[in-house]
Amino acid sequence: MYVREIETEKAWEPLADRVMAPLPQRWIYGETAKRVGREALRLCIYEGMRPVAVAQIIMRSMFGIRTSLITRGPLFLDEIDTATQRAALKQLRRALPNGIKLASPEDALGRLPLSCAPEIAELDLTPTLPELRAQMNGKWRNGLKKAESTRLQVARMEATPRALMPILHAEKTRQAMGKYRALPPEFTLALQAVAPRSLRLFTASDAQMLFIVHGNSATYQIGHSGPEGRALNAHNLILWNAMQQLKAEGVVRLDLGTLDKGKAPDLAHFKLRSGAKLRALGPASLI
Repeated sequence: MYVREIETEKAWEPLADRVMAPLPQRWIYGETAKRVGREALRLCIYEGMRPVAVAQIIMRSMFGIRTSLITRGPLFLDEIDTATQRAALKQLRRALPNGIKLASPEDALGRLPLSCAPEIAELDLTPTLPELRAQMNGKWRNGLKKAESTRLQVARMEATPRALMPILHAEKTRQAMGKYRALPPEFTLALQAVAPRSLRLFTASDAQMLFIVHGNSATYQIGHSGPEGRALNAHNLILWNAMQQLKAEGVVRLDLGTLDKGKAPDLAHFKLRSGAKLRALGPASLI
């Protein structure tokens, strides 16, 4: 086995698409991290001529100590046995600079866990639209029908910095209140500067939802709703419209983000009742 750095988006993204890679393992995420002062390194582990795994590493130095973080990775491109996985991780560890080497992977790596395993909600967009609608929870679907029966209209807006300000301001306020932890709004602004065409901003009444498209997968980034939007179930209508548009674009998986049933139970219920499936990730660990 050996490790090779991937230096172009053209070479990286087809590998990422093979496993419907999440946002933190996409090229635009690394470029955004560099824009906010981090370093990004993209590595592929090979067995002979066959690529086995990929990992995008975000690095920073604090107090003279280099920290390398692999979020939602490494990603194994095919089903492999435990011995091959361990060999790949060993090669990856050797390729990283000296310092603290951390991963919060898709699946447990068999290392000593440093955190609880997070849970995410994912929507498979490959079924037909009638099938997607049928797999919604009954209460969620009734909320959608209620929204469809009103004057609400969903519009897609160009995700300019100015258009993003209301939703980013609301997000910053919620994070400051300690309701949950997520990427700071400043990161979203940096991502808009790096890859403006990747953002999909939908609005209905006083409600908005922002999605990021990356290859054949997409991520729900942030949302906000005012009193009217909450009363009319605007987010149900926006998400349903987003599912249809993203599917038409060729997106096959929509990541609705992590679930925190303790701090944000209503948001967790909203995500899961949309038809999304819960999936447990691996705990953070040293590699």
